[in-house]
Amino acid sequence: MKKIIFALALVAASALTTAQTAKELVTKAVEATGGKQNFYNLGTVAYDLEYRTPPGEGAITLVAHETYAFNGELSHASYTIHSLTGANGKVVEGYNGKEAWVTFDGKISADEKANGVARFLRKTNYYWFAMFFKLLDEGVNYEELTDQKVNDKDYNRVKITFGDKVGDAQDTYVLYINKETKMIDQFLFTVVAFGLTEPNLMSFDYETIEGIKIPSKRKYVAADWEGKPKDTNYTITNWTNIKFGVAVDKSIFEKPTE
Repeated sequence: MKKIIFALALVAASALTTAQTAKELVTKAVEATGGKQNFYNLGTVAYDLEYRTPPGEGAITLVAHETYAFNGELSHASYTIHSLTGANGKVVEGYNGKEAWVTFDGKISADEKANGVARFLRKTNYYWFAMFFKLLDEGVNYEELTDQKVNDKDYNRVKITFGDKVGDAQDTYVLYINKETKMIDQFLFTVVAFGLTEPNLMSFDYETIEGIKIPSKRKYVAADWEGKPKDTNYTITNWTNIKFGVAVDKSIFEKPTE
């Protein structure tokens, strides 16, 4: 019995050490990206978003002006194209930290699907923008995976999972952290909220704004868990005209009155 207990203790200690090492790798990556506190000190951000899936049946296009306040993770978007709703006219979404809403041509929507899409996009778009800094939030689990070489570059890999009460859905990420630069060059991710438990591979190009490295030109494609793309049908996302520290009237995040 003592041998079994000792063996279990060794396994637990090894897992703890692995998690600590993995978190240290992520911490260094966040610092290399500009630093968590430096990012949040900027307070607010506004930018233009373009999201396009491959052409064909079911293709999705989203074009919007996005505004976030970091304190409370408040999110707002005014769309010029929003193919997910199938609606004509001006579409506006908001999230005040508790409730998401959407208006069509200024009229609040009671449609359950439209409000569900609004909640998903408001929380997801904010998360994508702040993701690298949110990797150090409470409730994040870290696991060091085997190293991997991609395009002649050496990477540490860290698996990220989340506690049961963290977020609306508990996705899985695998970060590829460049051993030389300490930066995250790409990552695998699931979208459990849409029933996608097999990974996509996200890659990107950075630009530096206010001392923060932003992965503003992004593309992703279906892949396996070793990071090998399954095809060339990339979804493209571009963030442009990024401006931090913009003056924001917090009332824009609140649900309009009837």
